[in-house]
Amino acid sequence: MENDTVKPESAGAKPKPHDPHNEIKDNLAHFLLSLIQAFLRTGYYTADHPQSKSAKEGLYENFQNLLDNKYELTFLVSHVPGGERILIEGMLPEPQELRSIMLQGMADMYTPKFATFLKRKDLISLTLKSAMSWTEFDHFVDLMGEPTFADTLEKSDKERFSQALRERGIFNISYIFNEELLAGERDIPWRSQVALSRLRKDFKMIPLYQDLDETGMKKVRRQIIQDVVRPMQSAEIIYPILANSDLAETEEFKEPEIDKEMIASLSGELLLQVSHMFLKETIGQKASDLNQEKSTRLAKQIALSLNLKEIKGRERILEEYYKNELIPMDELPEAIQRKIKQKREIDKFLQKTDFYLKSFDEIEDPQKYARFAHSLKNILPALIRKDRYQEIHKIIAHMDRHSHEKETLSEHAGQILDEIERGKILGVLKARFMSGQKETCLAIAPIFVALGKRAVPHLLSFLKESNDPFVLKCACEKLLEIDPSHINVILETLNNEGSGTESTIRIIRALGDMASEEFIQPLATALQSYLNHKNPRLREEALWAYYSLMGEEGEGLYLALLSDVDIAVQKKAIQCLSRMKSETALDRFLEILKDLGDAPLEKGQQVISSLFSALAFYGNIERPDEGSLEDFLLDTLERQVSLGPLKFLKKKRSVLSEGAVAAICETLGKIGTDKSRPVLEKFEKQDNMMWKNKAGEALKEMDRRAGTSQH
Repeated sequence: MENDTVKPESAGAKPKPHDPHNEIKDNLAHFLLSLIQAFLRTGYYTADHPQSKSAKEGLYENFQNLLDNKYELTFLVSHVPGGERILIEGMLPEPQELRSIMLQGMADMYTPKFATFLKRKDLISLTLKSAMSWTEFDHFVDLMGEPTFADTLEKSDKERFSQALRERGIFNISYIFNEELLAGERDIPWRSQVALSRLRKDFKMIPLYQDLDETGMKKVRRQIIQDVVRPMQSAEIIYPILANSDLAETEEFKEPEIDKEMIASLSGELLLQVSHMFLKETIGQKASDLNQEKSTRLAKQIALSLNLKEIKGRERILEEYYKNELIPMDELPEAIQRKIKQKREIDKFLQKTDFYLKSFDEIEDPQKYARFAHSLKNILPALIRKDRYQEIHKIIAHMDRHSHEKETLSEHAGQILDEIERGKILGVLKARFMSGQKETCLAIAPIFVALGKRAVPHLLSFLKESNDPFVLKCACEKLLEIDPSHINVILETLNNEGSGTESTIRIIRALGDMASEEFIQPLATALQSYLNHKNPRLREEALWAYYSLMGEEGEGLYLALLSDVDIAVQKKAIQCLSRMKSETALDRFLEILKDLGDAPLEKGQQVISSLFSALAFYGNIERPDEGSLEDFLLDTLERQVSLGPLKFLKKKRSVLSEGAVAAICETLGKIGTDKSRPVLEKFEKQDNMMWKNKAGEALKEMDRRAGTSQH
């Protein structure tokens, strides 16, 4: 006989880097090689022959060590094109192919032999349980190798094999012959078929345990289900078993009990996966293999298990079960029941808001009012999630009115409003208001007004915390809408020494954007004090905000600020005066521009550029005895810059900066006529990029005004 003995050191496949299962794979490979060799060798010798004993030496101990903290080891024979594939289950999270865990040489030699060994016995599944005793294991190895059971293809041979197992006390195994595979006519995965077949066969074996009472039998059935389900961690395998559990039922163990025990045996994560798959298969598709009775029963059993285990994430799936009428309301967790009832209340309220609020107005009994008010307060978070700010405003406005008009109910109404102001509801509204989205701010703002004085601290907090101009403007407007005297509160915030310059500037800008006639005068008065502030940035911002509110009425202030020591403030004053087309300012502007002299200005050049730009707001007006503004600008260029036939020749020193010349070009583009074109065309040909670009843009602007595209 050929020598099939192989040293254990050479059995395992080459370890994979960083594989946490390398050790157990190596131990598994050694054991499987020894077991296969024992099966094959005992087929040549009697059980008491030294060679048979040698083949089994230490094998049981290796089996027990391998299955330490494990329950069973399963061989599965899967038919694939070109032969059979042997899978190993029970040792690792995923099934392992026998060929993959052994050295290639050993795999090439023993995998085909073992496949043939199992095929001759017509086995597609063979499971060894860790509970096997030494004697049971020893007898099992001998029986598997006996020549009389080398082939069990015939039914009579299978019966002899099963009878021999029972007679020799070998019970801690499970096996399935190919002919016992169930559900061949149903479209379910092969692995699910094997599991169903094993369930049915193992259930039918239970009566052989004659010393078991009903409780003991239930325990064994539960253990069988746990053993079958344990190695399968995929809903794609588990769900078909549940859906087809009728195939596994026996006279003693019916389908509903099988479903119940199987669902109870699933881990939380796997139960959730199966729950989703059940919903997808039975609800998401028009046709389902499950009848209504089975669907309802499975849904109830899944729901019960989800609730008993309090599995995180179960809420949504249970709501879907209820929505599709698979389970009644009372089988849902109390929290979900409350949520569904509240949703119903909210839907009814949104459908008949005015009816509900009218009923609210008519309540006179304090206790009834308090219950109704609390129920309205409790739906506010859901209304916020739905962006139903108008309904929220109506609720709060009614409570606010009750707090002032209904003497017997004012205390209750005020208490609810206080709870809203101090609780999470207002915090959520504030966060959404702070987002700066215009539509959201405008929708939430009336709610703050309805809360009245309770909202004031929160609106003031926006002035300190927000950088968004619209949020600040809206907050200021609502503070003044609640009470015009809050202008003083805003100003206190504005004047707070702890407020930084940037924060103060943002508030000033917000005040300047407020267009309400009612508050213009007090706001303007408040801003006026900042026109003399020591910080030039605040003077500049206050000036523009003041102009936004008062317009032409502030002409005297703007004229005075033309003499401010800060260039930025001067430029802002020029901007204000030119936009209102102040004749007095125009005289001042031209007077300054005419008296430039030959000496170059330093910081003043920035103002000079602004003055030339400001003339564009007046248009090409004619001034008595002085000509048009276009003439003035062309004359200035003629006096300050000498024009040659091809380019500019600076024959005398110019006091105009590059920026000032560019500003003149820009203004000519806005107010000039065709007589400005030759000058602008020469500037466009210069090497100075600023002049070149500004002149080109000016010519295009003139074309646009003329309605042509000459340039």
